[in-house]
Order: sequence, then structure tokens, then C-alpha cells
Amino acid sequence: MKYANRRKIYNPLVTIMLTLLFCAFFYSVKAEAATDIRVGLKALYFGKNIITIYNTDLKMGFCINDSFKADIELKSKGGFSFEPETREYYSDTVLYPTYSKALAALESIIDSDSKADGLVCYGGRNNWFAYVRNVSDKSKYNKISTTELIRLTFGQQALLIDGSISGGYPQFASCGKDKTISLGSRNYRGRIEVGRYGNGSLSAINIVNIESYLLSVVSCEMNTTWHSEAQKVQAVAARSYCLANTGFNADSYLKKGYVIVDTDESQVYAGTGKETEISRYAVKATLKQILKSNGKVLPAYFFSTSGGATEFSTDIWGGNSSSFIGVFDEYETNPEKAPWTIKTTYSELESKLKAKGYSVGTITGIYPEILSDSGRVSSVKIKYKGGSISVKGSVIKSMYDMRSTKFKIITQKSEDFDIVVKGDNLEGDIAAENEVSTSGLYVISGTGQISQIKDTADQLVIISNGNMTNFPVSYPNENEIWFLGMGSGHGIGMSQSGAYGMALKGYKYDEILKYYYNNTELTTY
Repeated sequence: MKYANRRKIYNPLVTIMLTLLFCAFFYSVKAEAATDIRVGLKALYFGKNIITIYNTDLKMGFCINDSFKADIELKSKGGFSFEPETREYYSDTVLYPTYSKALAALESIIDSDSKADGLVCYGGRNNWFAYVRNVSDKSKYNKISTTELIRLTFGQQALLIDGSISGGYPQFASCGKDKTISLGSRNYRGRIEVGRYGNGSLSAINIVNIESYLLSVVSCEMNTTWHSEAQKVQAVAARSYCLANTGFNADSYLKKGYVIVDTDESQVYAGTGKETEISRYAVKATLKQILKSNGKVLPAYFFSTSGGATEFSTDIWGGNSSSFIGVFDEYETNPEKAPWTIKTTYSELESKLKAKGYSVGTITGIYPEILSDSGRVSSVKIKYKGGSISVKGSVIKSMYDMRSTKFKIITQKSEDFDIVVKGDNLEGDIAAENEVSTSGLYVISGTGQISQIKDTADQLVIISNGNMTNFPVSYPNENEIWFLGMGSGHGIGMSQSGAYGMALKGYKYDEILKYYYNNTELTTY
């Protein structure tokens, strides 16, 4: 099916290939009713000039109204490669009901025009076209837009795929011995769709049963050594988040084509290679279970470590949710992400702000301006010679690659500098006012373990009523700024470390879900 100035294209190899292609022409397969979702494979397969499926046998078809029908079966020992097609093509405007009729029409055009060549184009269910190049009289044909055009090459064969015809791109399912689809470094259940979703490059979408999807997500998002009740919590939260954002939608798409992706922008998902026994158990034990609030599926947000308290969503994202209210995370005593310290200087902060487009002079001070109830920094006030500016805590977090916005700002000028545990480098009144006894106190150390305070600790974390707070064990130099931080993630919804702590204390997964998600009902889809 590849043409390059050839008058006749039939040969024994092509005949064999065509026989194989059409043996399953009317074969169809339907996805499980209303359980498939679309996941953008952003981690490895977005914005590419070429994407290869390494299977040897594939079914190609379209998904309409959540029903996938395979129009044709393709075979290739070397796999199937997709590339954006940018060369100029023309069409005779005729829609052919079968591949063979489109092929015959293409051969006729080539026979009558010594310069012409071309490819058969697949445009959807029973939609086949003859796309030609280098025709002598272009007035007989319509020029084809290449915006959504893709070239599929397999062995010595090739097809064109035109997403603009049917408003979507075909999907590919494994057949034969292969049970999954291989994109090289990762294998996936379900189907793969490759398209040019609103831009010139290629991206891959995985259309997969939601329960199969969770087999990977649970192990990607939560430590696989953690208690099984915590794994069940993760399964329900991930299922709810996914369903609330995507619904059950498997249809072929032309433009964006996805809502959630396989990175931590949504939920981490890495295909079958990350499936484990504990994830399979957690998904099966909570099969189809989701959280609802006020009759709607809850996008059950979660994160790694709270640092003592979760956050009110209204304080971070606005809105008026009754489900995401801040709670004291008293069970997060062995956090996945330990407290952290970032040390910088006034001059480095000035350089970073200028790189972000802020107009600042020589910085003379930095102070927390607005804090949430849990101690996360909403904004900071930065003073410089000649003025001051307010900067969002999220901007500071991004500039220094912090784990969260729950941090204290410690300088020799800080207004909220209220305690020093170890005052070896303090003198006189400063030491007397700020140094306290550490006898009998415990600290979450730099490795995340709870132990009695040691002089080598970077910061002291104290569990107080309804929160945790942190204090420095020493004092910064005159030109230094210390960010003493806790937690990891946005702080809204479930703390994974806290869920693990509750599981260790004997709480069941439904009890843990109730603790972190207020005003919710555990039900099934």
C-alpha cells in the first residue's frame, strides 16, 4: 500500500497482506459498558514526531458512543509507526465503503497519470479514500488539509489516517497472543489512540477500563509496603477523582482528546509495569466504590504529607466546598516526606524574583503576610530599598522547588521568629529571650523518624493542639533566609501519610475516608 511512482502495485507480498488485513474486516469488539476512560500519556508520549506501537497484531477501529468496533486487522513483525504527514495530498472526493474499492480507485488514478502516487486513507467506519500526490491536473481534485493527517507505516505497507473526516482518530487494540499494547518502555491495557490533538506533533491516549487503570495508579501513588487499609483508601480516592473529572468516556476525539494525564498533574499512571499484588487486592476489595457529596462524584484530592493539618479548599482554590475542610492530622507521625529546610540569601532571592519578572531593588526583609489556618503561606511581603511587594507563597514554592507552602521564614529580622531550641551562636538578650529547654521533647528528624531532640536536628517539630509547628535549632547569618518547611503537596483532602498512620492504628478504610472527606457517602458507580 505504499506508492512511489509505481505503475502497478500488486505483488505476492501485498496479496498476502491484504488477505490478512481483511480476514477480520467485519470483526467487532465492544468495550465493557460505560467503564472506559481516556488518559493522556503525557509522561513519555506527548509532543512526539514519531510514536511506535511494538505489537505484531492490532485491530484498528473507531469508538462511538462508548462502543469500539474494529474495522480491520493489521499485522507487522516490526511494529506500527505513526508520523505527522505534512506532504501535499489531493482527493477525488469519493467515499469508498471498503479498502479494496479505495485501492482500486487509487490504482486507476496512478495508471492514468505517470507522475502520480498516493496512499489509501482511513477516515472512520466504512470510510475509505484515495489520496493522491503529484497529479498533473489538480483541478480535478480537492486539496487535503494536512492539519490532522497521520501516516501509519507497518513493514513495507502504509496508510493515511485523516482525523478531520470523522472528527476523531482511530483506536488500536491488541489481538493475537498479546494482551497489552506496547509503546516501548511501557505496556498498557485497553486501547491506544494516536493523534495530532490541536497541534502538529503526535500524542498518545490510553483508553482503558477504569478498574484496570487503578491497578497501576494505586501502586504509583502509594508506597506498596504500606498497610492494606491505606491501599484501599487510595483506590477509592483515585477512582473518585478520576470519575469526577473524566466520566466514562471512550469515544474517538480530534482535538484535545483527554482530560486527565498520567503525571502528578492528575494521578501518576505507568501502565502494567507498576501493577502489584497489593494494588490488585485494593482495587478488587473496593470494586466500583466511589465517594459522593451532595449527589455528585467527589474529586477526592489527595497528597503525600500534611505536616500536621490538612487545608480548607476555600483557602487555596476558592469555592465553597463542604467536603474539603481542614482536619488535624494527628496520625501523621511517620510522614512519607520529612520536614525540610531550604537556605538562601537576600541576593539570591532578588535574582530569582527578577528572573520571574518582578521589579525589586536590594532586598532588606521578607515576612509572611497571609497564612491559612493550617499554617500554609498564602503570600509573603518582601521589602526592598525603595518599596515592597507581595508575592504568592506558591511563587516562592516554585522558585525554590519546595514540597509545599507550609513553611516558616526565618531571618535575623523575622517578625515571627519566636523560638530557638539551641542558642550556641546567640548572645546576650537574644539568647535569653529565644532559647528554651528541650528536655523531654521529641522531634520528627530529617529521616522522618520520631526521636528525642538531638543537637544535630535542623528543626524542631512540635505537635500542638490541632496542628504541628516547626522551629529552628540555630540562627541564620545576617544575609541568610531560611525556609523551614513541612508537608508535601497541596494539603487538600487526604494525607496519604496520615491515612497510613490511621491504618496502623486499626482504622478501616471507610473510617479513614470519612475522616479526610467531610459530608461524603461511600457508594458505587
